[in-house]
Amino acid sequence: MKYLVINGSPRRKNTWQIVEEVKKNLDKQEQNTYDEIELKDLELPMCTACYNCFTNSENTCPHAQIIQPITEKMMQYDGLIITSPVYTLNVTAHIKNLFDHLAYIYHRPQFFKKHALIIVTTAGAGHKKVANYMDESLENMGYNQRYRITLNHNQMNPLQEKTTKEISKTANKFYQATKNKTLKSPSLKALLMYNVWRAMANNKTTQPDYQYWTQNNMIEYEYHPDIPCSILKKIPFKIFYKIMTKILK
Repeated sequence: MKYLVINGSPRRKNTWQIVEEVKKNLDKQEQNTYDEIELKDLELPMCTACYNCFTNSENTCPHAQIIQPITEKMMQYDGLIITSPVYTLNVTAHIKNLFDHLAYIYHRPQFFKKHALIIVTTAGAGHKKVANYMDESLENMGYNQRYRITLNHNQMNPLQEKTTKEISKTANKFYQATKNKTLKSPSLKALLMYNVWRAMANNKTTQPDYQYWTQNNMIEYEYHPDIPCSILKKIPFKIFYKIMTKILK
């Protein structure tokens, strides 16, 4: 298995300790390879809100030469491990800047068959809130299943037996889903957002959105056709989509 690790911390200390523990558990299953991206080393400029990625294409982002290799790896690798310590009750600036650059993927979601593991640590509070934000962002990008490890420093120095068991349990779930390519039905929130972007694409709000949805055979479906979703679950969103298209027109 091949995993992409995106480290949102400006250092390798508490949060990275959990990454190493996760890798140790994954490697008990089989020998894996890891490609590690240190966001602090990329010298990625701040997102300028130029809207090129929305209105023209992601290729026209002024920082595309940095961002595109990341998104290509996110698609190519079996699983994503992404980290952030809590900074002032939020993600680090490195993670926020990355997600701002990837905002166009909300409109053109693509990681429907991928799984992610979110690791968040804190010296005080906010780890649940930060994990929720990262989870929501990845869900909007299409990630089918997202797993979380959120820890306070008092659980880590040193790692308590209870904590290592929790890490092992979550890492194993992440491994099994990734290895078996297990795909779950989308949440109602995922269906809602999918059909918002779908209606906008159908209305040709931007040409890149319309081209993406039509070329990938997504615009005719209430959710990505490769992802299991019952007809009963889709019915309300058939209606919602029709309403949205009328409102946008």
